[in-house]
Amino acid sequence: MSVIGATIRVMIPGMAAPVAAGETEDPAAEAWRRIRSISHDPVAMAACHQITQETGLPLAPLRALLVLPLDEAMPMRQLARRLGCDNSYVTALVDALEERGLAVREQHPTDRRVKVIVLTGKGQEVAKRAQLADMAPPAAFSALSRAEIASLRDLLRKLDPGPA
Repeated sequence: MSVIGATIRVMIPGMAAPVAAGETEDPAAEAWRRIRSISHDPVAMAACHQITQETGLPLAPLRALLVLPLDEAMPMRQLARRLGCDNSYVTALVDALEERGLAVREQHPTDRRVKVIVLTGKGQEVAKRAQLADMAPPAAFSALSRAEIASLRDLLRKLDPGPA
């Protein structure tokens, strides 16, 4: 029995197998691949990379700036939930923001046990730039009509019914 040239496919739950020439890609896998390609467009990512270069801020703390409110405090525990990480990891992210003068830790006004994160003026400017860059639709959307964009939005809402 010869196995030379045989293709072995291991299926991992939630992942599509690679598609060989002449085969048809699973529609869900193709849709996800295309979404990832559009969302990772180098032109769209350039603004965030520019911010990291200007501030010296690594991408992980920059990600925190994408979810922090510009004009109010957020408990560190809530930031951890929004980022889907441990509270201890948020400590390192906030340390990086504080070291660059972008945020400060303060006590919660009504619960001294809780630490909140507040953006400084400089932090608000950087966070606003990052949030605007992150929310700008990629150039690929220009190939769609307004009605098609609305249809795409509605389909994506079915997949992600959480708060917008």
